[in-house]
Amino acid sequence: MIAVEQLTKSFGDRAVLRGVDLTQARGETVALIGPSGCGKSTFLRCLNRLETPDAGRVRLGDLTIEGGRGVSREQQRQLRLRAGMVFQQFHLFLHQTALENVMEGPRHILRLSHAEAEARARDLLRKVGLEGHADHLPGQLSGGQQQRVAIARALAMNPEVLLLDEPTSALDPELRDEVREVLSQLADEGLTMLLVTHDLQLAKRIADRVVFLDDGLVVEQGTPEQLFGNPRLPRTREFLERVH
Repeated sequence: MIAVEQLTKSFGDRAVLRGVDLTQARGETVALIGPSGCGKSTFLRCLNRLETPDAGRVRLGDLTIEGGRGVSREQQRQLRLRAGMVFQQFHLFLHQTALENVMEGPRHILRLSHAEAEARARDLLRKVGLEGHADHLPGQLSGGQQQRVAIARALAMNPEVLLLDEPTSALDPELRDEVREVLSQLADEGLTMLLVTHDLQLAKRIADRVVFLDDGLVVEQGTPEQLFGNPRLPRTREFLERVH
């Protein structure tokens, strides 16, 4: 489903991604972990072109994008239709209800009728446990509820892949379980997910594979049991001991 080859990205003289290779199967959930500043979020943002990589190849489903600049607007549109994005800070429209936030993409991008978009949005709010909050504005919702609306909004576009950038980091500890439960359900249903996280409990719970990034490179990867229980490299062990 995802194949990334030699992805590079620099900001000025600072190389953030230094030739990242990653493949991911359809239906697999992969968690990217690593120290702050190692390139995790930049990697995710390069996949759906919120950042423009300097070089490399990204294949997502049947769409392949080569190199850095020179990507057409239509290629970007197709890429973003395939890859839904969930952000750390929710990015909901504050003047719209939960229902209206979830309807926005299907109405204005997929061009569904109002009735079709509303039916889809209500189904997804039910899926994330918020059917009773459809008419609430974001300011009337807790952080965990807002993040669940953001997940429903991304799912409303029927993406092939869900990209999640620190989906629980902005939440109080007691609210994280709400989002963990929704993502666990999606993983069980076989949705392809690639998430950046410092929440090792989330990674242990839902990931089929954990990838450790450091200094812009993939250092080590394996199942949660392998990586967390018996990391192969000293650098990985050092990071996990510090995080724990």
